[in-house]
Amino acid sequence: MCMLAAIIALAVVFVRFATVEAGQVRSYSSNVPVRRSSYLVEFHDDAHDGHYHAVRSHGGVTVDHHYDGVFRGMAVSTSASVNPEHLAGYGGVKHVWPNRIHRLSTRASKFNTTSQVLHEKTGLIQTVNELGLDGSGVKIGVIDSGVDYMHPDLGGCWKTEGCPWQYGVDLVGDHSTANPNPTPMDCIGHGTHVSGIIMASGTQVRGVAPKATMGMYRVFPCSDSEGGANSDDSVIIKAMELALKDGMDVVSMSLGTTGEWAESRSAVAAANLVAKGVIVVAASGNDGESGLLTSNSPAIGKGVISVGSVNNWSYKAPYIEVNSPSAGTLRVLKVYNPTDLNNFVFEAPIPLVVSNDVAGSNEGCNPPSTDISGKIALVKRGTCTFGIKAAIAQEAGAEGLLVYDFKAGAPETPSFGNNTIPATMISLTDGNMLAALAAKETLTLTSTNDKFATFEMEDGGRVTGFSSYGPTPELDLGVDISAPGGSIWSTYLRNNGSYASMSGTSMAAPYVAGAVALIKQANPGLLPDQVRNILSATAKPVADPQTGLKYTPFQSGSGLINIYDAAKSRATIDPPTLALNDTVFGPFTGVIHRLAGDNVRWASRTLKIKNTDTTRGMWVSMNHTAADSVTMFNRNGTLVDAAYGTSDETIPTWPANTKPVAGNTLPKVTSLDSNQYIGPGLTGLVTVFITAPSGLDEADRWFYGGFLNFTMRWDGESTQSSYVVPYGGYNGDYSKINVLAPASTGLPAFVDDDGNVVSDVSAALAAKKKTHLAYFMNMPSRLVTVNLVDAAGRFAGYLPHGYNANAVRTLPAYYSYTTAALNGTAYMDKDLAKEATVALGKYHVRLSALRLFGNPKKSSDFEVW
Repeated sequence: MCMLAAIIALAVVFVRFATVEAGQVRSYSSNVPVRRSSYLVEFHDDAHDGHYHAVRSHGGVTVDHHYDGVFRGMAVSTSASVNPEHLAGYGGVKHVWPNRIHRLSTRASKFNTTSQVLHEKTGLIQTVNELGLDGSGVKIGVIDSGVDYMHPDLGGCWKTEGCPWQYGVDLVGDHSTANPNPTPMDCIGHGTHVSGIIMASGTQVRGVAPKATMGMYRVFPCSDSEGGANSDDSVIIKAMELALKDGMDVVSMSLGTTGEWAESRSAVAAANLVAKGVIVVAASGNDGESGLLTSNSPAIGKGVISVGSVNNWSYKAPYIEVNSPSAGTLRVLKVYNPTDLNNFVFEAPIPLVVSNDVAGSNEGCNPPSTDISGKIALVKRGTCTFGIKAAIAQEAGAEGLLVYDFKAGAPETPSFGNNTIPATMISLTDGNMLAALAAKETLTLTSTNDKFATFEMEDGGRVTGFSSYGPTPELDLGVDISAPGGSIWSTYLRNNGSYASMSGTSMAAPYVAGAVALIKQANPGLLPDQVRNILSATAKPVADPQTGLKYTPFQSGSGLINIYDAAKSRATIDPPTLALNDTVFGPFTGVIHRLAGDNVRWASRTLKIKNTDTTRGMWVSMNHTAADSVTMFNRNGTLVDAAYGTSDETIPTWPANTKPVAGNTLPKVTSLDSNQYIGPGLTGLVTVFITAPSGLDEADRWFYGGFLNFTMRWDGESTQSSYVVPYGGYNGDYSKINVLAPASTGLPAFVDDDGNVVSDVSAALAAKKKTHLAYFMNMPSRLVTVNLVDAAGRFAGYLPHGYNANAVRTLPAYYSYTTAALNGTAYMDKDLAKEATVALGKYHVRLSALRLFGNPKKSSDFEVW
């Protein structure tokens, strides 16, 4: 055990004890956002009205919500004098949870998109044309920011006869949950956009299930007490309960918190909703740039369909028209957002010039040597922020700024800060072309926002970079399926353009929710698990052109949804995904040994394949496709730069490119019974032996995966149907991974409120300066503790935020570290409720983190600092 050498003198505090069982009061680590003085009180199943009344009657307690469907208990707000221990002390109380904050799963979009190609790729058009499905008779509940239900493409009505919107409620109001509105009218636009993807019926937007009956449960205000448009567990769980009571068949949630455990309150509530027969679809999250273990809750709840994003294939967007003496009139795509303060509009021709500085750079980060006054300045992305480029161009008298990307593909939507100069972004290809023309001749341009052209997307159909990765902390894939989510054109607030392009798994989840409605319409008797299995099995794995393999199932799930194949499916495969969280290192036995060899890391799984056609037998065959292996670690245990979520880089893959690699660096699958005949209505068993890559160094911490590809052919038919089962595992012993960042990162360390390292902790505490132990979680942990140890090596109390069950990975894009405070307070209990009397003296601080799959009763399973 390594302990800090600094000696810490603590002031005396007083102790107060209550009759509370250990673990009743739950807490989150310091970097998890929660509502202040707001709690979820969970009751035992046998709790009675008297127990509820006791909590309601406690002084300083206000009950915000009652639950009896997907959660047993209530949400309360308290005065500052109420300790959660007070609530946990009442009879019938099982746990008291902090009220976790949630955010929407959306990103700025690149372009406005058409729907025709998108709907072809997902099989929707074939489904509509051949099967006539439109969602009729299926009820879809949306838990979101509300809906502009008066939008003509969304019905233009609310709860009138023949109106699609027959259910829903506002739970939050515009600025305060105490003042909800009579109807869930949207003021953000997110819920309106999501609703259009599901059920719009108009000339610009056609939803997946336009005849579905809809419900909107508004859980996001225009703004809240935390300074943003956030929601929380208490409101979201209430919305789930209302959707259950209203009889929703499907619930769509494009929201969440990142990197959670399946025990989080929203995930458990969603799983309970599934268990009661409701199909729940949720966004997997938009933190792919931060690497692995970024899947959202509630998407990781048991039985919930977790949805990742792929880019759209084509798009329509306003364009810039450039006049060139040599090349004629050129159309150049521009990034456009109807809410952008820097709208790039020039109705009269204006000169376009490259803005170079004295050093010859055209990145626009220094005052230009080129005369750009009264002209459009063309600069390249890089070195400085978009805001700096805009400010410099504006100061030099430019009328507008045109930034071209530094990497191939479609450019992201930039932020130009508070500058007012009209500005936009174009692709690297177009920028290079214009720069070359401008070097030899005079160019002029015009630009409006009301003329559109259709373009092909260079990265169409690929997994979107922002789409979150699994696995979950317990090595489940974390993503079930993918759908279009990159640059989706849908309905928007009528007072803000009526239509907009948005990106995110927020857009992919409602697409799947609409698809689920079509499948339920075609097969009303299907249960949630059956729908999830069918969707997963009939998806199409997505090719990664960078490697020549398939995208990892940890980001793509089974692949791109195919609605037609799902609606026509005549087979199910259970389980729909394989999580290889208990691999064995050593030789195979029997016949498999002769096929696969010695001393490899392997796992075996058995699949149940059911022929749901009761009239025809089914022939089954199987092959295997390897997917990318991915990591977010350097050899020394530190995170790669791309995992910090502050750049457009992606985490490393193996193979790194399309060049051939050694076969032992890819996973393999062996089976003796994958080719078989299954009679009408019967079930067959297929056992597979999956071998991890043996040629990759386990110190690099690769996560590998692939796809079992099944071909089914029914008696008397010549055509075949394809089914898929994704699998994923860790190339090593998952239980041996250190969860704390290595000491070479400079953490753990003692810091002040501003993050400055405190070298003399005792002196800082004596001077009553706020001091914290800062540490960084490379991986999640089932248990992290920070406690004091006296000179004799005895436990002397937990620090505030010093006992964290189900601790999450630290995401550097949001937080630099996790902290526990040294403020003269310590606790003797795991609930951090019983303040302890700590004698003046010398103490060490001990940080302990349980490794994944570790046993909390075994000290050797903890990483200790």
